Amino acid sequence: MKRSARISMVAGTAAVITLALAPIAEANWDSSITAASVGFESRRWTDELYSQITFHGCHTDGAKSTDVQVWNDISLAPDKAYDAKTYTACFNGGVSNGEWTDLPSGMRDYYFKIAKIGGSTFGPQLTVDYLVVDTTKADG
Repeated sequence: MKRSARISMVAGTAAVITLALAPIAEANWDSSITAASVGFESRRWTDELYSQITFHGCHTDGAKSTDVQVWNDISLAPDKAYDAKTYTACFNGGVSNGEWTDLPSGMRDYYFKIAKIGGSTFGPQLTVDYLVVDTTKADG
């Protein structure tokens, strides 16, 4: 086999493997967060119009709130931010959630980012025992 043909075959195989290993943006998912700092980004999900993010069991080094902000992941352009929600109930054994209903129509990729912990953009780390991203409220 010629050298150029081998290079093409290797490059093509590498591209297929990379695509196969790329993260898939699921619509609904659950997870947890361990020792996240401000700026932590969640995995991506695909939705339109509505997303709800629920935290169960929040813990920090003393802070009793965290601000969660949803972002639209836009390829080859700056991502678009939507309003931040302050979560407080999950720190005392309850459940905190935020709903974003102003998202644009058309399937898009979103993620959330921890914007503040305890009102600060630096300092404590956040752990969430269980979190749910739910997009099942009727869109449209």
